[in-house]
Amino acid sequence: MGVRRLAFLVFLLFAASVLVSCGGSGSNNGQSPSSANQGPQLLYVLSNGTVATYSVDPNALTFTPVGTPVSLIPPLSLMQFEPSPDDHFLYVLWSDAQGQEHLSVFETDSSGVPHLPAAQTLDVSSLYQFNIHRSRRFAYMMEVTNSNGLYTSKIRLFHVNSATGVLSEDPQIQGIYGPDNFWPASLYGLSADGSKLYLSLYGTQGAVYRERPVNLHTGRLGSDVGLYAPGRHWGEPVIGNKLMIDDYRPSSSSGYLNVFPNVPSPRRPVIHCTSAMLSVCETATNVQLDPSGHYLFLTDPKTQLVHVSGINVAAHRVADTGGSIPFTAETPGFSFSPDGTLVYAILASDDSVHVYRFDPGSGALTAGGSPLPLPASGGICPAMRR
Repeated sequence: MGVRRLAFLVFLLFAASVLVSCGGSGSNNGQSPSSANQGPQLLYVLSNGTVATYSVDPNALTFTPVGTPVSLIPPLSLMQFEPSPDDHFLYVLWSDAQGQEHLSVFETDSSGVPHLPAAQTLDVSSLYQFNIHRSRRFAYMMEVTNSNGLYTSKIRLFHVNSATGVLSEDPQIQGIYGPDNFWPASLYGLSADGSKLYLSLYGTQGAVYRERPVNLHTGRLGSDVGLYAPGRHWGEPVIGNKLMIDDYRPSSSSGYLNVFPNVPSPRRPVIHCTSAMLSVCETATNVQLDPSGHYLFLTDPKTQLVHVSGINVAAHRVADTGGSIPFTAETPGFSFSPDGTLVYAILASDDSVHVYRFDPGSGALTAGGSPLPLPASGGICPAMRR
């Protein structure tokens, strides 16, 4: 599913603010490399409501500015930045000085640079976690309300005009969760093939992850099915198209990583990775799955590296490829291009954006040349023009 995307950290702080996210709510929302239509690679750099567009050469691994930076929204108001799957439109969730949330739609030109004014701006009070479907025909948001300390979460469906990018809301609410006094339900994200929407719920017994089938013609959701229940283990799993990854940190010295099949209520992991199998399985955090679903990116504080490890389900093993990225400044601090062939990383050594070519067949990484300086409090969002 895709992918936990960058431009800051993807999570909600209800009754406070929502930090910037890119690429949906979950961890691998991109298409797999085999199914993606190739097109020009783009990188958006976000800072204080202003968006700068860069063309990325996947062979030379260089950044070239396109057009001039565009101030889309007021400074310090950005909550989520989401390119459409073909990058013809940008969806920007932001909050005004009165705390009112808005969702603005901007058309982009053939180079990916956004146009002013917005094609549409909606008032979306209490709506968060914009997730657009890979078909570009519909999108989902979660509405969360708080009454006397009890959270109620509702899934809202929007239909997308393919010519203008403009949204119209479906009158039918797609699901209601709660009221809960612990934490509201949230949208984890869509599967890579667009056939499922994943949700996460938290209670006194721990976390529960559920899935809803997506009607690919109407966007409406089918019945709720339990997917995975790690219980009192509070770490968020990575849900891929065929696998789910969960890392356990019961103590600072005895962590391990489990790989499960992506089926409802899996009985046991297909891979149980401890230090006996791979040393970083004991100490790594911030586990990410590449869009192909064949490699893990494991951030290891002990070695100060992000290690790339291959998944071999048939052999029940995780093995180090020898490839790595230096420690990143953010969490997760790196993001995949929509086709999974590039990795963008904000390194702790210089707070700049570095680009790496990634081979989904071998897991090999190739570092680019000159990094792209990142503005203070800036974020990034990869896209691909189709």
